[in-house]
Parts: sequence; C-alpha cells; structure tokens
Amino acid sequence: MPADERALRKNILLFSLFFLLFFAGLGLMMPFLSLQFKAIGYNGVQISLLNMLSALAVILTAPQYGLIFDRSKDKRLILLISLAIATVTLFLIPYLRAFGAMLVIYTINRVIISSSITASENLSYQVSADKNGEEQPAFGRLRMWGSLGFALTALLGGMIFQNFGLLRNDRIFLGLMAATCVVLLLMPESIFRERRSSESVEAPLGTHGVIHLIAEDRYLLLTVIALALTDPLFDGVRSFEPIFMAELGLPVSVIGLAATLSALLEVPMMLGADHLIERLGARNLVIAILAFDLTRRLLVWLFPSGWMVFALNIMTAISFTLRLVTTVHLVNVRIPKQYTTTAFTFVFNTMNGIMYILSNAISGVIYDSYGARQIYLVSAALCVIALGCALAARHISSEKELV
Repeated sequence: MPADERALRKNILLFSLFFLLFFAGLGLMMPFLSLQFKAIGYNGVQISLLNMLSALAVILTAPQYGLIFDRSKDKRLILLISLAIATVTLFLIPYLRAFGAMLVIYTINRVIISSSITASENLSYQVSADKNGEEQPAFGRLRMWGSLGFALTALLGGMIFQNFGLLRNDRIFLGLMAATCVVLLLMPESIFRERRSSESVEAPLGTHGVIHLIAEDRYLLLTVIALALTDPLFDGVRSFEPIFMAELGLPVSVIGLAATLSALLEVPMMLGADHLIERLGARNLVIAILAFDLTRRLLVWLFPSGWMVFALNIMTAISFTLRLVTTVHLVNVRIPKQYTTTAFTFVFNTMNGIMYILSNAISGVIYDSYGARQIYLVSAALCVIALGCALAARHISSEKELV
C-alpha cells in the first residue's frame, strides 16, 4: 500500500474516532436540555429566549470564527480551545437555576459548539477529498461515526436522566470529551494543513468578501435560503418537540429512544448521501428534502399523537443528513477552498441562526397560547416558501454550473 494512501486512511480513522467520541458526549446531554429547562421551572417564553438569544450570538460570531479558522496556522489549537470551552460550559448547565446565569453559559456553549462542529465537518470533508490530490470526497462515510456515537449514548442518556437526573449524564460526558481532546492531539499535522483553490485570488477576503461570494452566486444563495427557512435542527419544532412528546404521554426514556433511533438512521443515510448527490444532483435533492419535510410537518398537524410525533421525529435524520452533506458539498464546490470554513459557518450557523430566532420567537408564543401542535402548521408554511425558493434556484441555474 502506498505511503500516501496509508496516511490518508490513518487521517480518516482518527477523524472518525474524533466524531464518534465528540458526538457521543453530546448525545448524553443535548437531547435533554429542553426537558431540563422545563424541569427547573422555565416557561415557554424563557425557553424561547434561551434559544433565540444564544442563536443571535451564533449569528454574530460564527463567520468570524470561520474566518479565524481559515486563516489560522494552528487549526488544532483552535479546536482544542473550543472543545475545552464547550466542555466546561455544557458541564455547568445542570447545576444552574438562575435564568441570567443559564443564559450566559448556554449562549457561550451554543456559540462554541456550533462553530467548532461546522469547522471540523468542513475540515473532514477536505481530508476525505485528499486521495491522490483528486476531489473524491467521502464525507458522509466519515461523518457517520458522529451519528453512531450520538445514537449509542442518547438512549443511555435518556434512561440515566429519567432515573437520576442530568448530573449523572454530566460526569460521563466529561470523560468522553477528555478522550476527544486526546484524539485531537494524536492527529498528524497533515490534517490541519492549509488547502487552497488553484484559481488565483487578488487579495485575502474578509467576512464580508466571503458573504459577497455567496451573494453573487444566485443559485447557491437561493438554495441556502431555502434550506435555512426549514432546517430541522434550527427551528421551533426542534425546540419544543421533546416537550410535545412528553405532553402526549411518552416517557423520557422513549423520547431518548427517538433521539437514538434518529441518530442510528443517520448512519445509512450518511453512507448513501454522497452517492445520492452524484446520482440525483444537488438541485433535485434539495427539492426532495423540502417536500419530505413539508409532508412530515403536515402529518403531525393532522394526526397529533405521541407515536406519530415519535416516528416523524426519527425521520429528522433523513432531512438533516441530506441537508448537511448537500450544504458542505455545495460550499466546497462553489467557494474557493481557503474560504470554505467561513462560508460554511455563515451558511450553516448564521443563516440558519436567523431563522432559528424567528422560528423560536413565533413558536414560544404559539406554544404558550395555542399549544405545540400549531407550531407544525407554521413550519409547514415555511416549507412551502422554501420550496418556492428552491424551484426558483433550479430555474435560474445554468446547465453549465457544477452543482
């Protein structure tokens, strides 16, 4: 086996282990935060404020984080510092009760976790494309280990949370994040090397310059707007769905099972996502994703049973996986490589974060006034608008464009 191929396999193995441990740690905590907020007495408006204000912080900081990461000569150090901050802040959340303190810590955590995930995902896409210098990414097959790690711990986390509370989850989370840092330290320097596009760039671009690149590409702009309008991880449905399932009579362990099965479903979806993009094209895949999500939202609104919500919650994995792989693919194909982290954090964190704020603002009021069911109707309306954007993007895109 050639030395370059052995090095590539080692890099992919280490990155896969990184995702496995990192998302395993998040799986113990993230699915149960809204239940924790509810358990300590926060109402719908307070939960929405936590999500909205932390999302605003992500919107304002994510592109700068991406630009710093793109320009940095020591990307490993940035990820290590980010992991340390993310670990400490998430570890503290179960101990907090005062709303002001929770807001500060939760906001810091959201900013760091959101930006470091997108940075590491974009970096892993480029690592998976390093074979013999050719553009042959296998991002889905690498990223699936994060989904598997999340699945392995979400069910365990639900049972622990139901019997002992979130503090017990917290201790296991701490150990997994320490192991993640060790793996990051073991990665060779070649993983973090700078990658540049072959085309010349007159001068280094700042954040506004990268955003201008996205805005000039009308197909990319309309597509990412369509995806941001309906992102299943950044909307009011996601924030209130665990609470809705609990109100419909599902126990916490079953809610945890939904998160586990959803993460498990991500594994085969990640495996096949790169092939789907190659076979169908990103244009058709985006429209299919939006139609699928519109159907999911309407089914819950029409048939609001606990098990219906449970089943369609699991299918979030299909939408999330295809959105993630499609977005990172489009950014890396249409944006110069030296700016892809900045562009990806702007698209995946800032644009999605704007819709997160709007969706959660509406959803918090709807939940307190009319109940969680009507949140799905609002989400379905956004899916219709997003489909219009995606169809317009496909209409204006040239046949010569690489999608």
